[in-house]
Amino acid sequence: MKLHHIGIDVVDLDKSTEYIQSTYQARFLFEITFGEETIRFFQLNEFVLELIYHPAKEQLSCHIAWQVDSIHHILNHLESVDGNQVEGPYQFENGWTSIFLEVDEELYIEWVEETSL
Repeated sequence: MKLHHIGIDVVDLDKSTEYIQSTYQARFLFEITFGEETIRFFQLNEFVLELIYHPAKEQLSCHIAWQVDSIHHILNHLESVDGNQVEGPYQFENGWTSIFLEVDEELYIEWVEETSL
């Protein structure tokens, strides 16, 4: 398992985008819409940053995403532990499959399996 990306909620997606691009020379990778969220991914050298904007979200949060070889292996492990609030798996157009574990209202963990399209 290795770090895939870190995601943070933002209040103003365009202002946050401008800041990380001008301050850190972050390279825009792609944007997706997931429900009501608009999500942008950026490359900062070897690091990937995800900015998440949700128009109605009152509590901002962050998450760590780990890259794994098998989402189903992680999902089977998490389901064997009582009390876990697991969401997914979700399949994205770019070939990623993700599951999320909510730790609390401000922190959740994501696991990502990348498949080539």
